Amino acid sequence: MSVQMSWLLRQQHLRLSHRGGPERSAAPITFAQATELIDPSPWLSGGELILTTGLGFDADGPALGTYVRTLAAAGVSCLGFGVGLSHSTIPRHILDTAEDVGLPVVEVPYDIPFAAVIRAVMKRIAEQEYEQVLRAASVQTRITRAALHGGVDAIVRELAVATSTSVALIGNRTESFHPAAAADLVERARDVARSIRPSSAPATVSVSEPGCTVTLHSVAISGGASSFLAIRTAGPVTGVEQILLGHAVSLVTLELEKPTRLRAEQSRLNTLALGLLLDGHLPSPDGSAIPSYLVDAADDDSRIRVAVVRGPSERIVEAIDAECRARARPTFTRQTDTGVVVLFRGSDDSDVVARLTDSLPRSVRVGLSSSHPITETPLALKQASLACAAAGSGDRIVEFTGSMLLASEPVQESLRAMAAVTIAVLSEYDRTHTADLVGSLRAFLEANGHWETAAANLSVHRHTLRNRITRCEELLSVDLTSARVRAELLLSLLAATS
Repeated sequence: MSVQMSWLLRQQHLRLSHRGGPERSAAPITFAQATELIDPSPWLSGGELILTTGLGFDADGPALGTYVRTLAAAGVSCLGFGVGLSHSTIPRHILDTAEDVGLPVVEVPYDIPFAAVIRAVMKRIAEQEYEQVLRAASVQTRITRAALHGGVDAIVRELAVATSTSVALIGNRTESFHPAAAADLVERARDVARSIRPSSAPATVSVSEPGCTVTLHSVAISGGASSFLAIRTAGPVTGVEQILLGHAVSLVTLELEKPTRLRAEQSRLNTLALGLLLDGHLPSPDGSAIPSYLVDAADDDSRIRVAVVRGPSERIVEAIDAECRARARPTFTRQTDTGVVVLFRGSDDSDVVARLTDSLPRSVRVGLSSSHPITETPLALKQASLACAAAGSGDRIVEFTGSMLLASEPVQESLRAMAAVTIAVLSEYDRTHTADLVGSLRAFLEANGHWETAAANLSVHRHTLRNRITRCEELLSVDLTSARVRAELLLSLLAATS
């Protein structure tokens, strides 16, 4: 904030008069200070209105010219000389040197206290600061209103218009700039952003060149790399511009975080819905009342698949959600004591599941059910659990199949025990009689008791096969016309030969 010498001369109650140097100086006055030091330059920072009565100088002489040159070299904007105390008029050496160095000189009447001049300057600067605050508040309201209706692009546009600067937003998810001529600011801002080290705290970086300053403020987005809001100004960013930039950054952050927040809430709802599905509460048994929030969980035929993923649950949920988010898919997960239950669409094959779980640790095992109507989600969960339990150390994804029962170790042990008292008997007979009762029984059982089919598969006459099967019945003391007996023997055969 500053005042011009022309404003100072218009303050009638001060009755100041221009006496030397430029009549219309463009140098702004940022501070007013009274001093009688012969050389006050060590305590000056530039832009001051220096008020003096010349008490340090006995008479008009070259020392006064040196004094003026010292002030000019220190960046003083204006010299106010009080007459009537040590000097009745402003010394000629001051006026002549002021003309040479371009330093404006004003005369302060004897009855005008320096304090009045200082008060007038500082009051005007304070008023300007307050006006800037009011302006910033007004602009903040406009930027906020623009964000409600126009999103990120409107925020960038309003900030650029309000500050009369060029503004750009850069990031992986968003790119926007204003005005149209500021397209080059995007690449310049990216160059600056690449020099910024990643940090959890917001970063502000300014790069200045002659007549141009590019300032970047990071926009931290959860779950992703930072975006940056850049502003290009002719000089250093002012206080008001900094306030507006910070406000715009907050609005941009809220705008960019909106999809993340909405997805997080939707995922929580999906988790609750999946829990109801797995517990058999949704939908109704006839499938006539599938809630709308479950529509995206199934394919076009309202079919689903369930995966049981064994491993660190929180990491699994985060990884699967990230993969689904990248593919614009909803996430349906439920954490368990040993891992996570995931709901997939019925049309998703093992390749789709593999892609969605590819980022998980190699130690993770996935059991995948077959496709089911959404009303049979609990059954699909049982299948997925069996498939996951059957996964070996070298398996990544195991799909449930009809023979999955044989993959269960307890079942295998029971079947092998049964085979020891059945199949082993037939194998011993084959060894001692050079027969093929085991092969004949298997062909008969796999043909579901159809003589012609089994005989053709063995390339023997059906009467030969009948004799062999009769011999099996005699040795095992069983009746192979019973479907249950045939099923038990077939499972025993499969366990014995696996």
